[in-house]
Amino acid sequence: MAQITVKIKDNQKDAYNVRLAVFVAEQKFQNEFDDIDNICENVTLYDGEKAIATGRYFPDPKGREDTYIFGRIAVLKPYRGKHIGMGVIGALETAAKLKGGKKALLLAEGHAVGFYEKCGFKKTEDRTVYSEGCPCYWMEKNI
Repeated sequence: MAQITVKIKDNQKDAYNVRLAVFVAEQKFQNEFDDIDNICENVTLYDGEKAIATGRYFPDPKGREDTYIFGRIAVLKPYRGKHIGMGVIGALETAAKLKGGKKALLLAEGHAVGFYEKCGFKKTEDRTVYSEGCPCYWMEKNI
């Protein structure tokens, strides 16, 4: 692995390519892109010139002050288990803080809840939300 770098601007195409590889090709999701893609910003991690991970963030649409929603967090399969996902979370937190963010919310797939707990997130409720048939849970963290 080369040096890992982070981009928070001019990275939409790379972010989309990582999401397509993880969510569409690997997990077989069909509705990967949505209207939020028009308002969000992305963070992307690179191994040299290769985009290997991404996540998006945007102000809470419910108007909760100083709150950002994180989502579409994805790491290419060969890079999992190498703390790259924690790097994405750290980059999202830094980017949100630069815009005045103090709290982050995310909708975690059931299998990823433990990972987000290791990153400091806590479930906000036990109610299950389904996204493309996958059980998901809202989680939050003060940043």
